Amino acid sequence: METRVQISRQRHRHRVPKPTLPRYRAGTTNGGVILGGPKIYAIDDSADAFSQSTFQLNPPQQQGPQVINVGVTTPAKRGLLSLGITTNYVSDSSSRTFIPTSYNPPKSGSFALELAGQAGGLVQLVGQPAALLVAAVQCPSSKTAQTYQFVTIPAALVNPSVVPIPASTWDPTTDTAYGSVDISSDGVNINFNNIHQYTLSSQAPTQQPSSPVTGICAPTVFGSTITLGQLTVKNPIPGGGLSTPPQASVGIGPTGLLVEHNGAGDASSVIFPGTSPGLFYDNTLGAGTGAVGLPKPSGPLDTGALLGTQYLGFIYGAGIFGNASSPTGWSSHLASFGFSSVPSSCAAVAANTGTMIYGGDFPKDDPTASSDGFGNCDLAIDLGMQDTSNNGRFPKATVWMFAGYAANTTGKNYSFPAVAIAGQLKGKNAIFLIGVDSTQPWAIYLLQSN
Repeated sequence: METRVQISRQRHRHRVPKPTLPRYRAGTTNGGVILGGPKIYAIDDSADAFSQSTFQLNPPQQQGPQVINVGVTTPAKRGLLSLGITTNYVSDSSSRTFIPTSYNPPKSGSFALELAGQAGGLVQLVGQPAALLVAAVQCPSSKTAQTYQFVTIPAALVNPSVVPIPASTWDPTTDTAYGSVDISSDGVNINFNNIHQYTLSSQAPTQQPSSPVTGICAPTVFGSTITLGQLTVKNPIPGGGLSTPPQASVGIGPTGLLVEHNGAGDASSVIFPGTSPGLFYDNTLGAGTGAVGLPKPSGPLDTGALLGTQYLGFIYGAGIFGNASSPTGWSSHLASFGFSSVPSSCAAVAANTGTMIYGGDFPKDDPTASSDGFGNCDLAIDLGMQDTSNNGRFPKATVWMFAGYAANTTGKNYSFPAVAIAGQLKGKNAIFLIGVDSTQPWAIYLLQSN
């Protein structure tokens, strides 16, 4: 049964605790300028408006927050928000100012999904990868530990021949893909205990840091975020300058959504040959560029109910580094999963195993052209069996990709292994998944739709 949630019409802000996307990924550009530093997203339902801002301490061009995209919001089918960019601001090095470009009518192709109570969600601006949003309105206050399950937000794969090696990469054979953590508070100190991390192909823990890890939560321009990692200066890096170890930022929203940016790319952009700088991200939780997590369900999930729900979300392919500057082949598409009635064309994607949910992208990435708010049937997620020891975790999931999916460069039908976590955020289902095929890492983020 589908649950309908009415989002109240009031002023509110969604904030991301540091960027969920790394500095050196294709798609994090704004008007051709590489975006560095944290980003803030604000969605104002009373004024039907939104903005995207960066926060940098980079004089003389930028010191503090700077709006780089503003626009209007329009409700679409099934709870989707269509975003239209009216003004884009691009930094100009010669004038040391931000030059505006206006669009009339608004530039289309951007979308957002809001969690109930304006507690966060998902957003994708045209030309940029999807981002996870969390409204970190207050610090965790419970002394009783809450267990979270998380999946890594992947970065691009790297070709070993690329020199120097980009810092923001993800190796599925050695780096964390998913895990769990117990989080509690004793005031400003936030304790991360019982941290378990796993690679994609093995259920043996890997890269597990010493436990407990203690973070500090305090109000910042990004909300009440938790900082992990000590800020100390390292030895000078090759070519001059100093390198500081990355700090992770974690935001936990009022519905329980957890988003972490692990500092990937913040310490240095590349790993130079002949040096051993160690990790270029804080490895308390996810690898790649961070992690997204859900409260662990208190009991086994009803898989049938999970599969019978309709979802909207995004499918992100992280691409691969062909050189040290930026990855190629990345993609990010709005998607729907869980049809109200399964089209017969879904059988061409994969046979129904009983734990399958079908979905896909929208024709020409335009959901307004859909009469019912549902997209193509060119992907399928086989969740497989739920882990009997970890409610809401599906460690043997499989993604089936049809040749017709917009980002399928192989021209063939194929499948690849994945891990998914599922749970509820204020009574609505959420599914987050990470996997990898022979070309690149993939992430799927789904929220129950109206």
